[in-house]
Amino acid sequence: MSVPAHSIPPAPTRRDRRDRVAHPETVAVVGTGVVGLAVALGCAQRGLHVRLIGPTPRLFEAGMEAPAAIGGGQPARFDPRVYAISEGSRRLLADCKVWGQIDSTRVCPVSRMQVAGDAGGTLRFDAYASCAERLATIGEESALLRALWLGCAMTPGIEHIPLQFHAATFDDGGAPRIHLTDGTGGNGTRMDCDLLIGADGKNSSVRAAAGIGAQVKPYGHIAFVANFSCEHPHDGVAYQWFTPDEGIVALLPLPGNHVSLVWSAPDALAPQLESLPLPEFQQRVTERSGGVLGALKILGDRHAFPLRRLVVDRLVRPGLALMGDAAHVVHPLAGQGLNLGLQDVADLLLRLDMRESWRDIGDLVLLRRYERARAEPIALMRGTVGALATLFSAPDTATRRLRNAGMSLIDALPPVKNALVRHAMG
Repeated sequence: MSVPAHSIPPAPTRRDRRDRVAHPETVAVVGTGVVGLAVALGCAQRGLHVRLIGPTPRLFEAGMEAPAAIGGGQPARFDPRVYAISEGSRRLLADCKVWGQIDSTRVCPVSRMQVAGDAGGTLRFDAYASCAERLATIGEESALLRALWLGCAMTPGIEHIPLQFHAATFDDGGAPRIHLTDGTGGNGTRMDCDLLIGADGKNSSVRAAAGIGAQVKPYGHIAFVANFSCEHPHDGVAYQWFTPDEGIVALLPLPGNHVSLVWSAPDALAPQLESLPLPEFQQRVTERSGGVLGALKILGDRHAFPLRRLVVDRLVRPGLALMGDAAHVVHPLAGQGLNLGLQDVADLLLRLDMRESWRDIGDLVLLRRYERARAEPIALMRGTVGALATLFSAPDTATRRLRNAGMSLIDALPPVKNALVRHAMG
């Protein structure tokens, strides 16, 4: 009996599984932030040889010890940068065997979220009402870096190369040859890999070397971040206020009576906030939050950085994949930037798990599956936060009434709220 030609599988011209066990394929991961460490760890746990390229995280270079548990008479010190970690991201970190290594006294579950509009609109999310344990978990960047870095150090197959990525060339089959330098202008090092992963941030050198274009557009906001102690317990509630003139203000719960501020201020207001002495700044934040947590006392300093949207032309090319801020940057009002990056990791690892036995890890067909899987979530998040930022910056009265009425309408529809919660949790 004849077999239709279209049903005959491709000839296994590439290395089969047995050959890969003896000679593991090599992944070069550029970037030692949270996303880069997570994908390096996930790839190594799948039997791949990983070259992790980039500097040692500063907290290890400085020999910093892990922070003490919350308690005692001294005010707690927290990172200026904290993340709202979704359930999907937590599952990824648990699968990589690092979530359990994070000090539970340094993270805080979010049980509820209250969003207030600028003219009476309200929106409330509740984990219990959505049949969830928590809406998200607030954690420090240093806690994630510490757990992931130690995980990488204890996992066979990961080779840390503390050099700078400089350039890359690609052969006819797409296999990259990367060029590294120590930053002193010398010839540096060259090495081959089967797959190059760019997780080196919004100013990605990997993206530039691959000739992938990126469009950067300012949101017209400056983000101010700072940590505070609060007079009243926050009870695990996250607060967010949309305002017509002062931007978007959020208070995220931290362990103990502490909160983290993220204030996305319009460019016109930012110089005023930046020039305020710290006592006046903390009073301004207390007033802006309506005293919902009583008096707020700033811990440490405030930090400011401009907010920009980044859209890339594509995520992959033969032998290369982008992820994290190298692939997309969105407004922080939904707190989903890191979660998008960690879900990039989860999707790429899934495509590696599901690949055909004869397909190389740098095969464009495989990488295109990753790109297609990420297209909708990235576009949806970018469109949602962009629309909200634009909607709440519109000053006219009709738009104000519409947006606040819309918030209150959604608040009155539990099925819609629950669907939003499930989507945000990943």
